[in-house]
Amino acid sequence: MSEGQSVISGQVVIVGGGVAGLEALLALRALVGDRVAVTLVSQDDWFVDRPVTVAEPFGLGSAARYLLPEIAAELDARFVHATVEAVAASEHRVSCAGGPDLGFDTLILAPGARTRPPFADSIAFGLAGSGQAVKDMLSQLRSGEVRSVAFVAPSLAGWLLPLYELALMTGRELARSEVEGAQLRLVTPEDRPLTLFGDQGSESVGRLLAAAGIEFIGATRATVQGGDVTLGATGESVAVDCVVTLPLMLGPGLAGVPARQPDGFIPVDEYGRVEGLADVYAAGDAVDFPVKQGGLAAQQADAVAAHVATRHGACVDVAPFQPVLRGMLFTGGERRFMRSGVPGADPHLPGAWYPLWWPPAKIAGRYLAPYLLERSEVEGLGRPDEGFIDLDIPLTAATLPG
Repeated sequence: MSEGQSVISGQVVIVGGGVAGLEALLALRALVGDRVAVTLVSQDDWFVDRPVTVAEPFGLGSAARYLLPEIAAELDARFVHATVEAVAASEHRVSCAGGPDLGFDTLILAPGARTRPPFADSIAFGLAGSGQAVKDMLSQLRSGEVRSVAFVAPSLAGWLLPLYELALMTGRELARSEVEGAQLRLVTPEDRPLTLFGDQGSESVGRLLAAAGIEFIGATRATVQGGDVTLGATGESVAVDCVVTLPLMLGPGLAGVPARQPDGFIPVDEYGRVEGLADVYAAGDAVDFPVKQGGLAAQQADAVAAHVATRHGACVDVAPFQPVLRGMLFTGGERRFMRSGVPGADPHLPGAWYPLWWPPAKIAGRYLAPYLLERSEVEGLGRPDEGFIDLDIPLTAATLPG
């Protein structure tokens, strides 16, 4: 072995090229360096900044896309294009559909969630073709062919902010196009708008909805049948021309991996260790944390990476996953930076026009956000000297959806 060459202390396999998978890869390289060999397995060749796709139908932004093989090569990781279908933890092996079996010393599962539309005859934003469907809806609103739209949250689990963005940007587009008389409603099981962000944040979003002419219908689990939206247990029905919703999320369905019922998400502890499987961790939308959001997925991956790093000889502080919720809200006008609230917090901060974290990206990840910023073509986005606040505001059990 030549002088300065590191000793490889093990093989880490990361399944998934989304936020959690890339954050775990970047964190491991920061904490362990090249003392572990890393394989990144993904069924996709591209990482897409998915939170920004909500702005694309409105012509207000374009989601950045990055080649995963290039990212892996830059981080000295092997890239395997394959779909993992089973894990044999006792044999330290994963099986890939149409690909090789891969051995591991440590496995990090970050495959994301499976998705399906919650209602027929609706636009489930995030599924294939939904961006074009929203563009078509906007055209029909401008022409008068569509006169009423309901934005319906299918459940409390997941991440509802994109539905609010779609509603607000639709309202903004109608005002810009001087369309009058169209009815917009937002229907959600939440008692208040974006209740996860606390009283101040919720009030801020409520004002934005009202200013955009969007009727908020809360504490309501709706069902959709054709053009009728049935509002909760009362059975009241509202006829609309179009329904926009979000996909329902389900666990990844990997053979050999425990799945918590009824939705099949992977049970993990506070360090991301998978229940009942030695040397296997999981992070991101695949795990049994009720809020599915990129920033939280990155935080889960950080907790996993630190724990894994110690297994491979790194002297790092290990801390459990302690969720801090941050969100950038697209409104069609100025962006609003949201965060979960705590008693005694500055009442002027929720819904601020200036960034509350750095970099000011939709995905607030410790390693991934700065990495993507360096690769972006955006100029002049240096950290400001003033007028900027970093906030770490924890989510508590009381604020999480049941």
